[in-house]
Amino acid sequence: MDARSPTDVVPTRLTLRQLFYFVIVAEELNFHRAAARLHVSQPPLTQRIQAMERDLGVQLFTRTGKQIELTEAGRVVLAEAKSTLAQANRVWEMARRAGQGEVGTLRVSVGTSAYLLRAFREAVEAFRRDYPGVVLDLVQTTCRRAFEDLEQRRIDTCALRRVGRLLDGVHQIVIGRDRLMLVLPSNHPKAGSEKVTLDDVVAERFIQFSSERASTNLHKQIAEIWARAGLVPHDVQIGEGGLAILVMVARGFGNAILPSVLSGIHVPNVVWKPIGVDEQWTSSPVVLLYRIDAQNESVQSRFVDYVRRFSTESN
Repeated sequence: MDARSPTDVVPTRLTLRQLFYFVIVAEELNFHRAAARLHVSQPPLTQRIQAMERDLGVQLFTRTGKQIELTEAGRVVLAEAKSTLAQANRVWEMARRAGQGEVGTLRVSVGTSAYLLRAFREAVEAFRRDYPGVVLDLVQTTCRRAFEDLEQRRIDTCALRRVGRLLDGVHQIVIGRDRLMLVLPSNHPKAGSEKVTLDDVVAERFIQFSSERASTNLHKQIAEIWARAGLVPHDVQIGEGGLAILVMVARGFGNAILPSVLSGIHVPNVVWKPIGVDEQWTSSPVVLLYRIDAQNESVQSRFVDYVRRFSTESN
């Protein structure tokens, strides 16, 4: 195996400019025309080609008076020079696009509420359409996990339900708003009511998320609503996820309090009713959190702009 370093193999004096000049001379097969095309004088151009031949240790052109032709070595070097220049141009172009946020990877953790929010879906679809060179890595998560991942820089940004205290160095924008509502079987006695109070249904069976599966903020907000009403649901059954709970309500296993964004999932035989409490206790913003010192700041900045553009809130 050849243990020589790259500097032992490739002369350090061989530059991209030298390769470029060589390609132009090879295309023109005339130093005068090549010099005019390059906007340089002929003697320095000739000297550059001669220096390149010395560096490579081969003759690139045969000269007969004013006529020049590529040698066999010259034809081989020409193919490689063109390939090298093309690759250098690709490097430059990718660097430019990366600097402008047109390529790269953005890791985004997303809560269920954000996935179902129209503004967020439209922002993601538009961003992917306009920036196909960016890998938008969306991962469903819980609020607790998203906070940990954002703090440990395992993700770049996250979209989830309302947030209280922000982490240091983290900003947020409001994407849209959601509210908690009562979900009842369509044959429930209160199915025709405009609003339903918790007093009306507290004695009935309720289905709720398991503490492990629910968003911390969602679980806390539902508990706060019951506490403000001075009530505690006594007959509780656990459901594994919003869709599972909706199906259980439709089958008559109980009632539920769920985010209104889930109403976009068509499940027959259920009705959604506003809870008869102050609306501020049922309303909840869905927000995008992002670090101000992100690893891929250009890509993140473009994504945040798209989310802000499609959000239903003025930020």
